[in-house]
Amino acid sequence: LSGSPAEAAPNTSDFFESKTVSQITINVTDASAAKLVAEPKKSVSARFSITNEGAGFNFSNLPVKFHLKGTSTLKQNPSLVNNRPSLRVKFKRSGPLKLGFLGTLSSLTLNSMTQDVSKIHEYSAYKLFNAMDVPAPRVAYAQITVVIGTRSIDKGLFAIIEPYDDVFLNERYTTRTKHLYEPCYHWTDVTKAGAAKGGENCDTGPFEVKEGWKSTPNKDDLRSLVNVQKITDNAKWWQAMDRFTDRNEFVRMWAVENFTSAWDSYSGAVINNYYLRSDSMGVFSIHPTGADESFSYNFKMDALSIGYPLIYDNFKIQAKNRGSMFTRCLRYEPCRNQYLDALKQTKDVAKEIDLVGQMGSVAKQIEAPSEWAVRSAQNWVGMKSNEVDALLKKYGR
Repeated sequence: LSGSPAEAAPNTSDFFESKTVSQITINVTDASAAKLVAEPKKSVSARFSITNEGAGFNFSNLPVKFHLKGTSTLKQNPSLVNNRPSLRVKFKRSGPLKLGFLGTLSSLTLNSMTQDVSKIHEYSAYKLFNAMDVPAPRVAYAQITVVIGTRSIDKGLFAIIEPYDDVFLNERYTTRTKHLYEPCYHWTDVTKAGAAKGGENCDTGPFEVKEGWKSTPNKDDLRSLVNVQKITDNAKWWQAMDRFTDRNEFVRMWAVENFTSAWDSYSGAVINNYYLRSDSMGVFSIHPTGADESFSYNFKMDALSIGYPLIYDNFKIQAKNRGSMFTRCLRYEPCRNQYLDALKQTKDVAKEIDLVGQMGSVAKQIEAPSEWAVRSAQNWVGMKSNEVDALLKKYGR
């Protein structure tokens, strides 16, 4: 993290690179708050204010749309008053009231981090993904206040997550994005029955089209990726993966997921929290999300099936199969060797960027509430580095 001079014109880079925690206030009417309780994922109008001394900006009372996000927190209690749901804010990008201080950003995700006691898991994991050339969000932090009518409610510290949207894709890629897909449910793999069927939304198919449906209202690219998985010969499958995916990037992502112990991921036990992006040639890249569960539950990095915390809570089953493309990679030696090399690279890159030191620095900046949880995440890096060494020895790498 490196700050910019306060007198500099504020922009997106300042926002994510500032060393200070932003202050955000969201004002909604009582009627809008009631609508969110009834339909938490349907956007309502609000007013948005943000201050960040380190980045040198102070904007207030700007019109936005926002809604609640999440799964378990919303099922339990979709309330802005007595709960801490995560939030999604969408900005006005045209006209006299557009949010110029964010450059071209169209939205922000505000994660409440209820499942991350350390408050640094997402920041740390995405740092490593990006350092490994796996395009992933940038992360900043803010103290959030929600004002409902005349009531002001302090919601505490949130992570500001850069969302996967058209702005992110245009900034990270030189090729045109055809589609951006997100699985609608847990255990949604490209091998799931009907994976390439349906339309834009989750009510018609297992994958939602987050970007590109208006210009290309079909899932022909996803169908091609699905058909690759039906190839029974491993060598031909691996060759087809090279045609229809950025194969190396897929392997690097799986390596980082395993190094950070991201069990709630594509290569984890829940086959969850990932995006698939296709370009105009139908070539896919894969991207991580939901990294708050990283650094918290260990598993073998070369196992075809693994457990996860909720399994052991109810004692009903001991393991679940992992993402099909990843497990097939483990079973095919050329791919497995590339994955092992990517694990070694991940270990080396974590050391090169001083990931442990960055964890400590950001924890200090945000005044992380649990020293123990921060140390646990830091210690995870050394533990997984040792496990990578043992795995390389096991396979003669």
